[in-house]
Amino acid sequence: MPLACLVGFAIALWPHWRWAAARLVDGSDEPLGLAALVVLLIAVTGLVPRLRSEPSPAWLAVAVLLTAGSTVLGAVAPALVGALVAALALVAVLAAFMPAGAPVAPLAGLAALALPIVSSLQFYAGFPLRVVTAEASMRLLGLLGFDASREGSAMLVDGRLIIVDAPCSGVQMAWLAYFCACTVACWRGLPDRAFVRRLAWVGVVVLGGNVVRNSILVALDATVTTTVAIVHEAVGLGVLGAVCALVAWLVGRGPVAGTAVASTIPWPGVPLRNRLVAAIAALLLACGLAPLLQAGRGLDIASPARAPAPAPSEWPRQWQGRPLRPLALGAVEARFAAHFPGRIERLTDDESVLIWREVRAPTRMLHPATDCYRGLGYSIADARLERAAGGKLWRCFVAAREGRSVRVCERIEGAGGDSFTDASAWFWAAELGHSGGPWQAITVATPLGGAT
Repeated sequence: MPLACLVGFAIALWPHWRWAAARLVDGSDEPLGLAALVVLLIAVTGLVPRLRSEPSPAWLAVAVLLTAGSTVLGAVAPALVGALVAALALVAVLAAFMPAGAPVAPLAGLAALALPIVSSLQFYAGFPLRVVTAEASMRLLGLLGFDASREGSAMLVDGRLIIVDAPCSGVQMAWLAYFCACTVACWRGLPDRAFVRRLAWVGVVVLGGNVVRNSILVALDATVTTTVAIVHEAVGLGVLGAVCALVAWLVGRGPVAGTAVASTIPWPGVPLRNRLVAAIAALLLACGLAPLLQAGRGLDIASPARAPAPAPSEWPRQWQGRPLRPLALGAVEARFAAHFPGRIERLTDDESVLIWREVRAPTRMLHPATDCYRGLGYSIADARLERAAGGKLWRCFVAAREGRSVRVCERIEGAGGDSFTDASAWFWAAELGHSGGPWQAITVATPLGGAT
């Protein structure tokens, strides 16, 4: 009965798993969630012999509410929000059949980490985390004798402008640290209260480790003309290993008391019979069919309502003195543009391709160019900030795939003349009213070495 319920709820929530699988396949998010999924499956397999035949009515009610909620959210909220609630619904189903006192919080953590959340965390939390990291690194480097200051999320160290890029935000380090915490807690059978208390220290460890890593890398970039990429990787992996080891020790330290006793405490359950089974089955059937009915009627509830659009701006007519001519959008670009809260044009001066996007409201759909190129299978290297003619600051990188390389530069300009080189920084400035729109996002891709 426990496994039948778990499978039934999982089938009813199929749209969320389809979305997660699509995000994994298209390359737009890091595949870290697979590790959390494997550990979660191992933990659930270990729990199977201990599952009860009659579920807790409280946990079963939570599972039902979360399942219904995830179905509604799938139609009116971002896909990640609905998927997160759906993952917690499955954990609630499992908790309903688990012995009393068995830890639930680590399983919920692993279920959340199994979702494709890294790129979204990078977009929303990346800029604030980079600002905090850059500020702390600036003060630490000042104590070590460097002339350091901060410009947004970038740093000026001994006269050199150094970008504190997305990997320096600590999002991936945080994911791995919390993954280690949940894994160790599952392995030790750590009670929920003890796990939550120890989990509070994980963020402190991650922040400290990220500041140390960033300070070392910035100091290297400021003192060495050209830093070998493998040195950056070695420093990053070394600090990451130290952070994960410390997190594992913090969560797993000391004896785990009370787990064996708690699991034997009598726990009243509710028999799954007749009317209750029929009611749950009807709910699951409705949740599973709702997305199909919505698609069949051609509804697009998930798309936000748009305000009347202002008069469209003119796309650039020339680039660096050369005339631009429009290019047709590809099939993928056209589908994306259909839901984009603004306007997209693809232009060329016969040497470079320029993607011009006019954005009328803060949106997650203004992706960093690195996300788009990674989703197309490119590897990203040599990210840096560069000043072009006129003093404009651009964020540039080199994308490579199958022996072909392209140099990509991007920036976002507000209606008031302010500019950004980072989509996350732009989003928060626009959302908080510190930058006015409409905004123009410009991405320039120039082939290198004769690539096309």
